Amino acid sequence: MDLRSAMKKVPSYRWFLWAAFLAAGLFFVIQMGVLPGGHAGQVPRGFDLLESLMHHIRNDYLEERDPVRTAEGTYRGLVNSLDPLSAYLPKELAAAYKARTGRETEPGILVLKRYAAFPQVAAVVPGSPAEAAGIKIGDILSAIGGRNTLSMSLAEVNLLIQGSGPEPVKLRFLRNNDTLDLDVARAFLFPEPYVFERAAGKPAVLRVRRFIPSLVDELKRSVVPSLKGRATPLVLDLRSCQDGDLEEARKLANLFVRAADAGHFEGRGGVKDVVSLTDEPALGAVPVVIWVDAGTAGPAELAAGILQEIRKVKIVGFATSGLVGRKTLFPLDDGSAVLLTSGVFALPSGRKLWDDGLIPDVAIPIDKLDEKTYLEKTLPLLPKL
Repeated sequence: MDLRSAMKKVPSYRWFLWAAFLAAGLFFVIQMGVLPGGHAGQVPRGFDLLESLMHHIRNDYLEERDPVRTAEGTYRGLVNSLDPLSAYLPKELAAAYKARTGRETEPGILVLKRYAAFPQVAAVVPGSPAEAAGIKIGDILSAIGGRNTLSMSLAEVNLLIQGSGPEPVKLRFLRNNDTLDLDVARAFLFPEPYVFERAAGKPAVLRVRRFIPSLVDELKRSVVPSLKGRATPLVLDLRSCQDGDLEEARKLANLFVRAADAGHFEGRGGVKDVVSLTDEPALGAVPVVIWVDAGTAGPAELAAGILQEIRKVKIVGFATSGLVGRKTLFPLDDGSAVLLTSGVFALPSGRKLWDDGLIPDVAIPIDKLDEKTYLEKTLPLLPKL
């Protein structure tokens, strides 16, 4: 059976949707001027190109293809190519995204992913199953559960490595010339969204793991009273922190500084939504240093960037990923969904925390990102204990 015959067995409405989206996708490609082998102004316009393409798929491709699956690939490529946060989520992953509770289990890797590139491990959570399995920063994640990750979005990757229990996930990594196939257990890594530690002769450490709603209210009850009015310096540890709510990140920054204009989210057409820190900062007099790494992203970058620019807090660690953006989920009629970036954050100076990320004031090489090195680099920046 040739592809033309196979098309006859597909319900007409599905075939129409497939053709319509291909047309939209091709229109996007033409308008962007990035058709392979061509340049803007040198390709056929309108449906002539679509008709030519469909003719070749029906008559000249080497094997029959399911048009609905082919269309899904078109959706994925069109949306995933926009930026690292945008994603097309098929039905099962759209349902998983909407059902998230914040108590998902995971192996303990934080990855970065750009379009048309494999995900790369940016951080490994200490004490996690991933660390026990020997996964290292820089490893390339090429498959999850036997599924190639090259065409996936960052959102898809994160949803697929998560689970609801300790069941292992099959991961394939590339490291130099080696291929590593690992069954890595999952665990609920952060039972609490933060950890606060104080030890004699050392700065206090506030480790924020997830920016859950009500995080700052809890900090005001349990942490702020022990720091307010004291000279004890504080380390705000935002390493490997990339989940949570941007509003909670704003509130965290407001604990340390007050500003009518702490930056803005810039949306379509240049529309700006100003971020203000209006409350009196409860910890405005506390000496602070911030720790970051390549796994620091999103809300954590927003809080750190505001404090670095407005209060001149020093940042120690490794450059961050630059993923401070607002995301909006748009459900589709078939149960799938698209996740689109609707705004990106810029500081009052105009510096965008998008793509470039945060540059530490004191940089640590990627092979020295251990607690001892962080502390050695931090102590000279704080008042003597």
